[in-house]
Amino acid sequence: MTQTFSADVKRFVELTEKQMRRVVVDSLFDVVEGAQTSAKGVTAGGTIQAGKIPVVSGDLINSLTVEINGTLGPKGKNSYEVALANYEIGDYMRFGWTMEYAMRVENGFTGTDETGRTFNQSGWHFVGRNAAKWPHIIEGYIRKYLVKP
Repeated sequence: MTQTFSADVKRFVELTEKQMRRVVVDSLFDVVEGAQTSAKGVTAGGTIQAGKIPVVSGDLINSLTVEINGTLGPKGKNSYEVALANYEIGDYMRFGWTMEYAMRVENGFTGTDETGRTFNQSGWHFVGRNAAKWPHIIEGYIRKYLVKP
């Protein structure tokens, strides 16, 4: 009887871990997918669309890099999909855009840069706007996968 009970607990733990993994992976996917949702950049004739990543040459959207447990992981536009496919409970992931102007695009910039060019550029907030959705997104997936009526 003890072995059967132990096996049932182990099965429950495995099921719960799978559900937790699904909550985390789906939530991370939604946040990064949102940040990687593109709009035509201003210099390509577009207008600022807060929460979307501007695309002119493709350099910024393709500069996404994933760090997994302190080690550089996949790079590129869809690198988050590859990283999340291999996610394990307890992994630490960090997503970053490595183009030198990524922070300027995110936050905006008013002033003169080191080369003497003057800017009055609003931020697109493609990272911040989507990261701010995290609590709502993860709560939704918790309700979907873990909390049953």
